[in-house]
Amino acid sequence: MKNIFTDLQLVNLKTGQCTSGCALVVEDGRFVEITSTPGEGETISLNGGFVLPGLIDAHVHLVWEGQPDPAQYTITESPVMTSYRAARSAWQNLAGGVTTVRDVGGPHNIPIELAKAVKQGIVPGSRILAAGAGIAQTGGHGYFMCREADGFDEIRKAVREQVKAGADLIKLMCSGGAYTQGESIHAMQFSDKEIHIAVQTAKAAGKKVAAHALPDLAVKTCLEAGVDTIEHAALINDKSLHLFKRTGAFMVPTLAPYYLMATQGAEYGVPNYAVIKSQQVMEQYITSLKKVVSTGVNLALGTDAGSPQLPHPALPYEAWLWYKEAGLDPLTILKAATQGSAWALGLEHELGEIKRGYLADFVVYEKNPVEEITALHYPQYVYKEGQLAAGASVIWSVSLLHS
Repeated sequence: MKNIFTDLQLVNLKTGQCTSGCALVVEDGRFVEITSTPGEGETISLNGGFVLPGLIDAHVHLVWEGQPDPAQYTITESPVMTSYRAARSAWQNLAGGVTTVRDVGGPHNIPIELAKAVKQGIVPGSRILAAGAGIAQTGGHGYFMCREADGFDEIRKAVREQVKAGADLIKLMCSGGAYTQGESIHAMQFSDKEIHIAVQTAKAAGKKVAAHALPDLAVKTCLEAGVDTIEHAALINDKSLHLFKRTGAFMVPTLAPYYLMATQGAEYGVPNYAVIKSQQVMEQYITSLKKVVSTGVNLALGTDAGSPQLPHPALPYEAWLWYKEAGLDPLTILKAATQGSAWALGLEHELGEIKRGYLADFVVYEKNPVEEITALHYPQYVYKEGQLAAGASVIWSVSLLHS
């Protein structure tokens, strides 16, 4: 049975223009036609709403929920309880218009198993690409929810075991960060050779690699090793920007957690070490993001959702920060949150556009997000593979906390 969606404003993310008078024809979970003469089928009115492709968050942690110190939960509570939290996060993302997420780190490989449960229809939620446990050096960034590995043989084995567990990608922790005590944001983690071996092992298994890398040296080393996506990349210089262009890698900025910890973390109860390091990161982060856009680096939108002060879904808030703090235009932001993230995840032929043959993920808004980026906070209807997944005008928790 074909479903024919009518009475809509289709937003073109290449031009920013809207098309009315057309219909979206969906069959077996995919778009089969975008036309003004749809033929027969079950007609569903979208009440004049503005239609975008389903949003894609390229960097989340489903096991966290934005607590002041979420690591304490993953350290002290049972894997079963952590799994319940992750399932709730997946549903919150979907209800907020984020139909796909890439989870880049969770203990006990919980995100991998949750991805299976969502795919099988056991629990409702966003489509999940999961790294499972990240790979860190002993005591490295995020070690409390990573598997630790040192030396060439251990790193090869760690990558292979993550592949065996069902990981969709491999996540490497290649530098220090804000939210791990006792490390510098400028510190390199893993040697050049260790990173190369990890990437080679992952690529041999057909897996993409994402790397946490804040300082320029870590970014440069990861790009030269063949990493596919660089997470954060807050402290990069111009040479690394050109290396991004040469390699075709994607940058996945995540302004929100650093901005919130730097500006409000102390009053929210975030550990002091994370507040101080986030303030150091923010001294350069916005400038780096502006340079990324002006240079034409491949850009995907990630949020680090679940991090301190940042509950799910965080994409609307991250988008607003890109607009308000970095001065990016809404069209650039929306492209990064759809087409850009789809390419970064390797789903460019399935998601990120409303196009014949693509999965029928789309979100309906009362206002046009191209004209008013805050409209992303208020999805009217969310469709995943042509099925209504959520429908209500809701002010999500993140917008309430940080309005």
